[in-house]
Amino acid sequence: MTSWPHYSWLQAAIKSLFIVLALLACLSSDAAELLIDAGPGQIGSVRWERLEVQYRAGDDGDWRAVINGVHQADGMALGDLWLRCERDAETAPPECARGFLNWRRDEQDLLEAEFSVLRRAANWHIEARADGWELELTLPEGQPAALEAMLRFRDFQLSSLPETLLAAAGLSVLDGRLGGQVQRGPEGNIAVGLRLDETGFDTKDGLFAAEGLELELQFSVFDLPEGLSIDGQLRQDGGEILAGPLYLPAPAKPLLLEFSGQQAGTDRWRISRIRLEDPGALVLDGQAMIEASDGEWGLAALDFGTVQASMPAFWQRWADGLAAQAGFGDLQTRGELGGRLTWDRASGWSAHALIKDFDLEDPAERLAVVNLSGNLVWQDDGPGTDLAWDGLALYGLPFGPSALRLAAGESGVELMAPLELPLLDGAIVIDRLFWQPAEVGEEGLRLDARIRPLSLARLTHQLGWPEFGGVLSGEFPGIVYANEQLSFTGGIVMQAFSGTIELADLSIERPFGTLPAVSAQLQMTRLDLLELTGAFNFGRMEGQVSGWMRDLRLLDWRPVRMDARLFTHEDVPRRRISQRAVDNLSSLGGAGGALISGTVLRVFEDFPYRRAGLACRLANNICHIDGVAPHESGGFYIVEGRALPRLDIIGHRRLVDWPQLVRQLEAMVD
Repeated sequence: MTSWPHYSWLQAAIKSLFIVLALLACLSSDAAELLIDAGPGQIGSVRWERLEVQYRAGDDGDWRAVINGVHQADGMALGDLWLRCERDAETAPPECARGFLNWRRDEQDLLEAEFSVLRRAANWHIEARADGWELELTLPEGQPAALEAMLRFRDFQLSSLPETLLAAAGLSVLDGRLGGQVQRGPEGNIAVGLRLDETGFDTKDGLFAAEGLELELQFSVFDLPEGLSIDGQLRQDGGEILAGPLYLPAPAKPLLLEFSGQQAGTDRWRISRIRLEDPGALVLDGQAMIEASDGEWGLAALDFGTVQASMPAFWQRWADGLAAQAGFGDLQTRGELGGRLTWDRASGWSAHALIKDFDLEDPAERLAVVNLSGNLVWQDDGPGTDLAWDGLALYGLPFGPSALRLAAGESGVELMAPLELPLLDGAIVIDRLFWQPAEVGEEGLRLDARIRPLSLARLTHQLGWPEFGGVLSGEFPGIVYANEQLSFTGGIVMQAFSGTIELADLSIERPFGTLPAVSAQLQMTRLDLLELTGAFNFGRMEGQVSGWMRDLRLLDWRPVRMDARLFTHEDVPRRRISQRAVDNLSSLGGAGGALISGTVLRVFEDFPYRRAGLACRLANNICHIDGVAPHESGGFYIVEGRALPRLDIIGHRRLVDWPQLVRQLEAMVD
């Protein structure tokens, strides 16, 4: 008999009942008494530690049996079984017009039922019943293979199942109603028609769950000379399902899964047809092979020759949950996707997708694709990927039309031609790209890229930043993406404010996920202060400034750590500062005002200075502030004046709350 993994208790109960009946069948109608107290025994894969049978002749002729310590051959404990019969005068052992069965494990009732065992002509008729279900068995004498069975469920409450059974199935919660029947004919054919209503479950690890499920399962198993054959369908009318990272909301129309297959030996099944249809969203049509290895059944091969996905329904039903795991939930989509999807144990997954007029838009304006079309191939030594799109947007940057050509081989996926992404009056060019899967070596993406010079005036306007002139360019001879981290070699160079800004050692963690983190080194060389302060509306300063941001780290694009310093150059002939810049610098440094009277300040529009500078070492949301030189008062120079009228700005506040400082800066340049 084939093992029933989660119903071994029922299998053992039926076998145990047959054991007792066989013993009682040895009695003659005038037997006075039968007492059996035996030790361990076994039938098939079912074992027990102790068997006790008691029968006493008399007016009632009742009998009872107890089987203790029932377990599977693999050691799985099944519990204890009690059988008791209230026999009437018209029946003789082993017949029983009314019996009671109780199955217990770990002091919990697994099964409580009434049963009857009656002989009619050459057949034995066994019936068992309890709340919500009933079982009928017909067993011709001497013909066990001709067993007929009918198991009916009528609004069976799944919540009534004992916790022991839930634990065996890995469930922490199970509720809902079960209806329908399972029938076995004398030829060995099986017909199943079951219905689940308002069903919910949750696994102990929380990876699988469902709520409000409405399922209908119908299938038949035929015992043919060449082996077993199965044909059936599963229909989902309602309910939501969580399977790991995949979340499936309730279907708008019934989802239908049809299947048929044949036994191909004792350890193999060939599923000749699998068709999944989610109306308006997804159609899968294919076949599969299931095999047993070391006693464990599993998928050996899968081939969906037809894959059809229609947006936006497919994305909302099947992809949104996975995208949300990466921080890209609620994407808006349009278009069609078709192709083929296969998998086998030896080579893993391969896919060939035909994409037509696909649009994607992120409500958070992080990502958008316009009119993506072409072939997407994921297969060793298969035809190359060839995609083209009319537009692409990343974090507010509008890229123009582009085309992507990739080829897949045994070692990974490689770019076949440079990918040029037009951006304003320049471009980002990827000259080399190579992705290596984990089964080949260390999984990761490697590429060489460069920024073809583009106008900073147009770029800052596009991003809604304060506009300033200059040119942005860069060389990245080695970019690596692995373990959700994007690392750059080389650097970005900006010719801005008549000086140079260089970004090096750039690294981005979780660039496409939640809470992205950025690390970098920033160097600024001889920026024109008049251009810089004019762009940010800070107040006018003349001169040149250099500085750095070392060990810069941003979390969710906000600074959380850095060692920054800005300082002016004393070899520049014209160095002057306006009243507004004086006020802003005084506020930042906690000077409370410059060391010159307010009345005199109002007489002059600007003042000469010798040198100026400000430093901030950020840690734990506190900015440790310093200036260009110490002052005799214990403070520090932010601006050291020269000539007349001489103006000094002295800071006294060394520790500043960083969020408050950011708010001050935002107010100054607003």
